[in-house]
Amino acid sequence: MQINVWKIRTQKGLSLRELAKRSGVSKTHIDNIESGKTMPTIDIICKIAKALEVDPRELYDYDK
Repeated sequence: MQINVWKIRTQKGLSLRELAKRSGVSKTHIDNIESGKTMPTIDIICKIAKALEVDPRELYDYDK
């Protein structure tokens, strides 16, 4: 399973800095999630999804 934060963030035209500001999750933590270095908690997924205005399930790629 992979997390699609980068894909959705770039489709919405948001910078890493802007997503961090909107979500309250640090830029470094989001970068680590996007690069696959960190698996986020459900709480973090929910914060990022809310900031991206998507359902949290949309952040998951179940085929990977």
